[in-house]
Amino acid sequence: MVGLTLHDVATGTRPVGIECERCIRRVVVTAAALRARPGDRRTLEQAGVVCGKCGSRAFAVTRFLSEAQVRSFIRAR
Repeated sequence: MVGLTLHDVATGTRPVGIECERCIRRVVVTAAALRARPGDRRTLEQAGVVCGKCGSRAFAVTRFLSEAQVRSFIRAR
């Protein structure tokens, strides 16, 4: 789900998962960490999200529906 917007993240009840397609680093990110605000329709790519490890701009986004999905995302390597 690459087209996720900052509005989607800000109005969601859970954080989102981001996985770098270059180095496979996985992080769970909150709306506050992304500075996401309701009404901001920029995608995460347009907002300039980059991997903190390798600097890549190629990533996959996961939207979580439950806390179990968050834990599973973190554990998967």
